[in-house]
Amino acid sequence: MSTRASLDAELDRLAAMLPPWRQTLRHEAQFWPQFTALAQEILAQANPDEERHVRQRLDAMLAENGIVQQE
Repeated sequence: MSTRASLDAELDRLAAMLPPWRQTLRHEAQFWPQFTALAQEILAQANPDEERHVRQRLDAMLAENGIVQQE
């Protein structure tokens, strides 16, 4: 289990990757499997008390980048 500070550092790195990452995608469909895998790695490090925080940060970074989650 990771601390909130280390989770936030991982989330910050992921958020910083989003703009250049999306610009280099050949197809938008490539984004979701990759993003989901990275997000799951971070969520796996969170203890149950931190999971909500991580999910909120993930949702916020997607919204900030105009990315609509798949249903």
